[in-house]
Amino acid sequence: MSERIEHWTSEFLSSTPGELAAQRAGERAGALLVKFLEGACGSTLDPADMEQRNITDGVAIGLAPLQLSDAERNALPELLEEFLSQMEQSGRLAGGAALGAYARQTATAHLLKKQVRRALAKVGPNEPCPCGSGKKYKKCCM
Repeated sequence: MSERIEHWTSEFLSSTPGELAAQRAGERAGALLVKFLEGACGSTLDPADMEQRNITDGVAIGLAPLQLSDAERNALPELLEEFLSQMEQSGRLAGGAALGAYARQTATAHLLKKQVRRALAKVGPNEPCPCGSGKKYKKCCM
């Protein structure tokens, strides 16, 4: 299985679209594609049989835990889309263009999301308790 994954990745990176996508993603583009496919396929699934749920696994299991630079994080959604589309064009993956579009959306959601911290309003001791009991905060949850 890993031989097929490595072969697909190296073939893509040696193609013109693959070279262009790899330039945007950086020098680890090949390794990141391998991690994505390993996460998507696990130890049992043939890469040619990937479905949407496998794409989600590839992003969440294969890529999300990695320490990625900002350039890699920004370029990965496009790299995945280009890779899967190219695999369809070469006849290796049925529905690769649709999977590529889904991979782009999934990678954008998982890798580019920002955590938002919301400031909590400070509750004074004589104000109503935010738990909803109706008591003053100092007599309830303080």
